[in-house]
Amino acid sequence: MRTEAPARDLSGEIERLSRDGRHRPDEWLRFLIEDVLAGFGKRLATPWSAYHHERLFRLSGRYARLVAENPWRDILGGAYMELASHGQKQWLGQFFTPQAVTTLMTEISFHDLDPERHPKDRFITVLEPAAGAGAMMLAAAYLIAGRYGADTLQRFSFTAVDLDSLCAGMTAACQLLANATFHGAIGELVVYRGNSLGPESDLEVVIHRVATPAPERPDEPQPLLLPALAPERMAAIEAAVRMQSVGQQLSFDWAQPAAAEV
Repeated sequence: MRTEAPARDLSGEIERLSRDGRHRPDEWLRFLIEDVLAGFGKRLATPWSAYHHERLFRLSGRYARLVAENPWRDILGGAYMELASHGQKQWLGQFFTPQAVTTLMTEISFHDLDPERHPKDRFITVLEPAAGAGAMMLAAAYLIAGRYGADTLQRFSFTAVDLDSLCAGMTAACQLLANATFHGAIGELVVYRGNSLGPESDLEVVIHRVATPAPERPDEPQPLLLPALAPERMAAIEAAVRMQSVGQQLSFDWAQPAAAEV
């Protein structure tokens, strides 16, 4: 993976946009996330004005180029930290795990992964109950694509949960969806905003996408399909929280059913 230059590039562009005084850098970061989500079909609460549309067109284009040039890199988490270090801590107060650490943790979690051992009628699931900006999920996708080829990502279901709406947006749109567009489709992606320790009624589905590949043979079984808020999914999140409490960051399983886009 490359250096932190992509994050500095993006944060610098965001800071330049803020210099006219109309919006703080953290607000432009949120606008960027909303704009990218809109590009993937999520309706904007309020359409952009001409002023915002022009600037976000350039900013989103810059982000897209950075993603294309830096596969599965945590660009937005790095930009968030850059902005926080430049006086935005009042609005951007979280700290994200460095990419080098998430890469090491993922390699440990996936040390015995062999996709060929897993049944093709179910996705291999990767679940992160406190996803932050999505660095762990990005590191997992980078490892899978590098070790087994980008096409293998279609056999995986990635599920992320975060209480913070900004983090859920970073994970869903500007990180995993954008990278999947350029660097290899993920079989399934589900992102929730809410407390993974709380009741399922607290979970809001931010994005739910399926890119199931065509079967190699007509008689090959297809993944079982369930909605995003199915009880089986809620049970998987509870299990992932218990695993995280004993030090395992990612929940990794191949017994959970896949789900359809909702």
